[in-house]
Amino acid sequence: MSITNHNTRPRRIGIATAAMCALAGGAIWCLLALYSRGDLAWFAFVVAAVVVWTLRAHGYAGRWSGAVVAVTCVALASVYSLYLQAVARMASMFGMPMRTVLVRMDPSMALDLARTDLDTVGMVVLAAAVVLSGALMLRRRA
Repeated sequence: MSITNHNTRPRRIGIATAAMCALAGGAIWCLLALYSRGDLAWFAFVVAAVVVWTLRAHGYAGRWSGAVVAVTCVALASVYSLYLQAVARMASMFGMPMRTVLVRMDPSMALDLARTDLDTVGMVVLAAAVVLSGALMLRRRA
């Protein structure tokens, strides 16, 4: 096995792990938001911390590619959480299982609902978490 393949495999695993952490974080964020009846935009910082830690542990510290992956993962978690919150709200309104609404609901409608629930402060908080994740990835190892 060459050195390139040896270094590439853990980094690919790092991207996959960061993406899975982002999706899991988005799902947990959704559950907490539904339980508290708020958008909990600040939870994006928790997801960002986990994603950044994961990517840095896999060798992405100080790399632009790591910053791009981190920004993408945190944005993905944010959209996923808001999407699930909109689906859960619609399921509650119609008295249907969430799975049924998830399959039948048009994605653009869910995103429109999510956007209406997020105020300006929430959008700023989400944007700050996304930017912070990229900035933390660009820092060199200490």
